[in-house]
Amino acid sequence: MPVPLANAGVVDVMPDGSSLLVGSWDGKKTSLWAYQLPAGPPRLITADKVIDSTASAAWSPDGGSLALITGQGNLYRMRGDGTAMHLLSPSPETAYGVGPGGCVAWSPDGLRIRFTRGSRYWEIGADGSGLHPLLPGWHDREGEGCGRWTPDGRFFVFLLRDLLPHSMFDMGQLWVLDERSRLLRSERHEPTQLTAGPIHWADPFPSKDGKKIFARGVVPRGELVRWDAQAREFRPWLRGISAEFLAYSPDGQSLVYVTFPEGILWRANSDGSNAVQLTSPPIYPDDPHWSPDGSRILFFDIGFGSRIRGYLVPSQGGSAEPLQPDDEEGTQFDPVWSPDGRKIIFGSDSPEHGGPTMDLKILDLATHQTVVIRGSDGVYSPRWSPDGRFLAALSTPTLALTVFDFKTQQWRVLAKGWCHWPAWSADGQFVYFFRDSGIPGVYRVRASSGAEERVVDLTGFRFAGAVSSWLGLGPHDTPLLLRDAGTDDIYALTLRQK
Repeated sequence: MPVPLANAGVVDVMPDGSSLLVGSWDGKKTSLWAYQLPAGPPRLITADKVIDSTASAAWSPDGGSLALITGQGNLYRMRGDGTAMHLLSPSPETAYGVGPGGCVAWSPDGLRIRFTRGSRYWEIGADGSGLHPLLPGWHDREGEGCGRWTPDGRFFVFLLRDLLPHSMFDMGQLWVLDERSRLLRSERHEPTQLTAGPIHWADPFPSKDGKKIFARGVVPRGELVRWDAQAREFRPWLRGISAEFLAYSPDGQSLVYVTFPEGILWRANSDGSNAVQLTSPPIYPDDPHWSPDGSRILFFDIGFGSRIRGYLVPSQGGSAEPLQPDDEEGTQFDPVWSPDGRKIIFGSDSPEHGGPTMDLKILDLATHQTVVIRGSDGVYSPRWSPDGRFLAALSTPTLALTVFDFKTQQWRVLAKGWCHWPAWSADGQFVYFFRDSGIPGVYRVRASSGAEERVVDLTGFRFAGAVSSWLGLGPHDTPLLLRDAGTDDIYALTLRQK
């Protein structure tokens, strides 16, 4: 169906099947629309400022109301046409120590609403009364994901998320909560696991007769590929292993990589032989970097948790130690070494700028003191030039690849638009990156002049990886990518009641 809306996605379906609830993000704000089936046109429900791109919403069983949970965890209720919007339950982050909201579902009788906050399910009356955790003390790991009732209200099917990276946070195994006991007695049984194995599930949706569960089943796997400039095509690298974040040692004799989706850091010879495991779950390493002397590996953890921390691990094997063990609150996002190995630069939360905005900080390994780089508010993914004079980084405020000159203490724009995964060429003359919008491709820009050229056409390329995509550079600055080699299907699972 052609939908004349920017970045449109289906949020919910009207219970009688007459309309879709569609979310649209135009780059500045998110809006909700009712799209009448089969041919539209869309009707604006609301574009209220409280609605963000991570909001989730659901129609009531009679279609007369909407429940909406924002990314900040605030639960709202409004009429089906978007009017009379009011706050049903504010996010109690201070009181409960919970995180952002996620999914929302309305009970078939219209009396209750369930929603996730901080990866835990909560239940509240449709009138705003009786807020309480759905399964207090049930599981020792926060990871309850999206769920829905069967139409008869007898079962509630939901996800328990796997310990997987950010791009797969909404996947896991299917569980069911037996609601029949609610009709007969006060006690409640614990949920029952429905699935297990290598398939990761998402988006469970019971059929109208309640006998089947439609769900998305994904078997994640990637293929490491290297651009062959002579043949003008990607070819498997290191036998096409399912691994990313590959980095070569300073002497070129060894390499490290992270397997996908297991999230384990390995060190191996440059041909991939004699692999040695360096980390174990629940740590999920991202973007490892060799120290200039080759003795240590620096990375940050994107595992199942709310805090991003930097770690150091000996390249020959040993325990991974926090980069800043005495800092219990801060984050160390995307850390990299200085060329002399004496300092480490990383992105860190900037409370003085009101929340998740990043500043770039330099940690002196000898004194353990940090300093903030001038003008780095909203800047991330720093990359030190080989000669140590420049710093390439991505800027959220300017939507550009920027360069900081340590000598002049000034920033300048090197390439405009959304850029990803910057990397310096071995001689320091170019910065490589890729774009996934406009004309997708791997690009490089000359650091001295800003002259830009496309190195690889990525039209139609399907990425895989922990954070959806990755770009690395192999020998002779050849681009390395992780190509999607997994499966992604829709299944119908038959639910047999006992």
